[in-house]
Amino acid sequence: MRGKLYGVGVGPGDPELMTLKAKRILEQVDYIAIPKTSVEKPSQALLIAEGIIEYKYELLELLFPMSFDDKVLIDSWTIASTQIMEKLDLGKDVAFITLGDPTVYSTYMYLHKFLKQEGYETEIIPGITSFCASAARVGVSLGENKETIAVIPSAYECENLGSILSNFDNIVLMKVSNNLDKIKAELKEKKLIDKTVLISRCGLDDEIIEFDLDKLKDLKLSYFTTMIIKKSGVK
Repeated sequence: MRGKLYGVGVGPGDPELMTLKAKRILEQVDYIAIPKTSVEKPSQALLIAEGIIEYKYELLELLFPMSFDDKVLIDSWTIASTQIMEKLDLGKDVAFITLGDPTVYSTYMYLHKFLKQEGYETEIIPGITSFCASAARVGVSLGENKETIAVIPSAYECENLGSILSNFDNIVLMKVSNNLDKIKAELKEKKLIDKTVLISRCGLDDEIIEFDLDKLKDLKLSYFTTMIIKKSGVK
């Protein structure tokens, strides 16, 4: 009998924000699959999970290089799928851990769809997203009454950012570090710079929270950096 694949969200960083169900699943599976951007770098998702898992587990390391090249990405997904299927075919259950929630800009969903099409049993265990945790951290509502919300993956070029800023009440920009100057210029043009808060590595020891974006001019920010723009104000 084949094993089962779980996609488990471990939350934004604080182990206490993992769900009880995530903890239970991670303590009962045979393997925990961990995504890594390189062999040398530790898995941020595993560092979070280690803070709450109480039992020993086997690790399955999966390499996903940081790349915008479609071929590189597809090749990494194919190799990772094969590694997981080898364990599932032996009747072993595998939990793929991911930061935040598996359904929000997560590599896991590519594997989930492929393995499901191949006839493997799969289940998604949701987690707290980084932008929800960030909003809670700074005490800002992401949506009130009839307010509209947009969540944008700013690690990629967002050519219609100006239109998005005009058409939504509240905007979440995820992974903004590479495009910070461009985003700040757009916010100033739209007169939204004082309606914005930046949160980097939410809930971790080196967390940064900044309401004055001009103070970030020479600061090296983590890939895990989010902006929340709220037209009614963030303070």
